[in-house]
Parts: sequence; C-alpha cells; structure tokens
Amino acid sequence: MLIDSLTSLYRKVISVQAILGTAVVLIAIVFDGNLAALSAFIGALSVVAGSMAYAVLARKSQVVAVSAGHVIRRHALAEVAKWMVVLGAVFGALSSGWFAATWLVAAMCVALLGHWLVFLIIR
Repeated sequence: MLIDSLTSLYRKVISVQAILGTAVVLIAIVFDGNLAALSAFIGALSVVAGSMAYAVLARKSQVVAVSAGHVIRRHALAEVAKWMVVLGAVFGALSSGWFAATWLVAAMCVALLGHWLVFLIIR
C-alpha cells in the first residue's frame, strides 16, 4: 500500500513539473522566441529528468522493507543522482554559450515549485 502511494506521488510530481515546464516554454516562445523556448525547455527538462532519476532509484525494487538506514541511504543516493542530472544539464547549457540564462533558470524554478505544489497542496 505504501509503495503504491509513493509511486502515485512520484507520478504526480513528475506530471506537475512537466506541465509547469511546458507552460514556461510556451510563455517563452510567445514573448521571446525560439532560443528562449529552447532554453526554458532545457531548464524544465533537467528538473523533470532529475525527478525521474530519483523515482527510478527510490522505486519499490530498490527500497524493500529493510532497515531504516538502508532506506535513508537509498533516498540520499537518489537525491544525489537527481542533482547530478540537473547540474549536468545546466553545466552543459553553460558550456555551449548559446542559451538564454533567464529562461533556463525561470523554467527550472517553476518546475521545482511543482514538487512543492504536489506535496503541500495537491497530495
């Protein structure tokens, strides 16, 4: 039962982050063009991909009814993997030099707010 609710929660978080990221991409393309939209897409995609990495590492087959220490270590590893994915995408965009930083960061922030929106409001 708990595993099913966690899977449902992961799906909600990823879905809301994707929806919010898509909204920022659409706003960027309307107000600032293709480069801004691509930058916003990379920002939102990095957050969604990071959340997916977290969900994969913390899924049922990885977190079994064992000690609390094992569960905490597994979730800590998933959190580190999530941030490595996000930072990898951001540093990749930084190294290219072509992106619109404002839209990339805006999309990341809005997509990250989706995480809290699900936990605090939607549940």
